[in-house]
Amino acid sequence: MLKKVFVIAGALLLAACSNSPRHTDNAYSEKDEAGLTSLIGQIKTNQPYNLNHKALPFGTKALNQVYSQWAGTRYRLGGTSANGIDCSAFMQQTFAAAFGVSLPRSTSEQRSVGKAIRRSELKQGDLVFFRANRHVGVYMGNNQFMHASTRDGVTISSLDDAYWARNYTQSRRVL
Repeated sequence: MLKKVFVIAGALLLAACSNSPRHTDNAYSEKDEAGLTSLIGQIKTNQPYNLNHKALPFGTKALNQVYSQWAGTRYRLGGTSANGIDCSAFMQQTFAAAFGVSLPRSTSEQRSVGKAIRRSELKQGDLVFFRANRHVGVYMGNNQFMHASTRDGVTISSLDDAYWARNYTQSRRVL
């Protein structure tokens, strides 16, 4: 059973925020999914970023408010709620709450909205894409972006981090 859980967890992590179609017919039962969720809950801890808004060096007030509501929410492929959310659904929720802007649901659709901009032109509220455009976040300023990470859940990361710098693909201005 434990081996099955790790195989399923590995498959979910590899498929994270991909732009491939979602399949609804699962090859495993709800009991298996509950066991996987429980196991992940035991091994994954999400510590929210320091929410002292006076100390935050980035982001608009609206983006900071979105972050304070979602910080630490676990990543869940296909998820759209506080019980778990994926990167594209998080961008959809963020843009609706912070800017009143409706984004498409999938990363593959979001990578085409607005206009392409250079990384050097980034402003708060721009979309940033990674891993062949399969992962998306929102630029907060000072080389920081907010996203739903498969490892850390909803978090803020640095574009200067070696992983994100290496996997950056494009930026888009929607606002």
